[in-house]
Amino acid sequence: MIKNHGHLEIKLFRFNHSVDYLPYYKTYTIQYTQNESVYDILNKINKLEQFSYNKKEHCNVNINNYFVSAEVLITDIVAYLGSELTINPISLYRATNDLIINTADYEEKLELFDKYLTNEQIKEFSNKYILEYYASHTLLINKDYIGDHSLLIADEIISNNPEYSKEILQILTNKDTGILYHTSLEDRLFQNRYNVELVYKKLLSIIPEYKNLDTNDEKKSTINTDIEISQYFKGFNIALYNQQGCSFSKIICKSRATYIQLNSRQYDLAFHSLLVNNKFLLQIAGEILLEAKDKNADFLIVKDEKDLSIFDGMQKKIAAIVNREINLPVLTQLEFEMLLLGEKNISKMGLNKHKIKIQFLK
Repeated sequence: MIKNHGHLEIKLFRFNHSVDYLPYYKTYTIQYTQNESVYDILNKINKLEQFSYNKKEHCNVNINNYFVSAEVLITDIVAYLGSELTINPISLYRATNDLIINTADYEEKLELFDKYLTNEQIKEFSNKYILEYYASHTLLINKDYIGDHSLLIADEIISNNPEYSKEILQILTNKDTGILYHTSLEDRLFQNRYNVELVYKKLLSIIPEYKNLDTNDEKKSTINTDIEISQYFKGFNIALYNQQGCSFSKIICKSRATYIQLNSRQYDLAFHSLLVNNKFLLQIAGEILLEAKDKNADFLIVKDEKDLSIFDGMQKKIAAIVNREINLPVLTQLEFEMLLLGEKNISKMGLNKHKIKIQFLK
């Protein structure tokens, strides 16, 4: 007898485009065993109440905002995400029937490379990189982006048939749809099966006009959480954006403020996109600022001066692009630490140079 390993509390996305006006969720309590996959859990739910999903073990879903192959063991999911799971299709906007989506856009973009591929390769790619394609945050802003699957396919073509390099690179360097709109998948894929970020850097290195771009990974913030606080922020709601991830939220909590966790806290701003489009990055920044504002944050903390130059320095432009008033003060992690240590000199902290005035420091 196979022993149950625990139970899951699952919220499952339901939607039938021919019947429902809006999607909804149904909840299930499901027992699981140690060797079961996500696909096995989908089958268990289907036995309780039928719904639509791809009846193949290598189908894909979104679980708690991570893009996941259904082949993954459910114990791995629980170890990282916990036992309360929300299961969505890999594209909410293209959902047609529960977890089934319309993949016409993926198939259309595959055709960019048809002339460079054999029929066997075309068939292989029809499913191979679909998870990486829909995991891209870029598609929510630039639907014409060639897709991260295109980077993987381009790399294979160039490696195996270098005589096609020039033509492939022309596809990648399109100013409206090309490679510079790539946003990192590292915090979106549950498993980065094909190391898309490495392929992205590799391709940039062979594109003459992009080969000198800085592609070094920024180091994750190292934070001293033992900071001795002399000025507290009780009663404040504070949001944090740090794409590299850090433990700074612990300092916010230690300051006695309420920490506002943003779903967008690790969005990649795609700084390279500024070479071809001066609005794309600002649209991403706008999503982050608006989430913080809508969650009633009093201010947003960002990692450093580079991020500050966007979130504070360009906030008025961002507000115009997203067509919303924002007016949300922004501090760097260093500035917030200085405040916690009791610093009162606004000029010394550089706060006098901020575009959005910090009202509580008046």
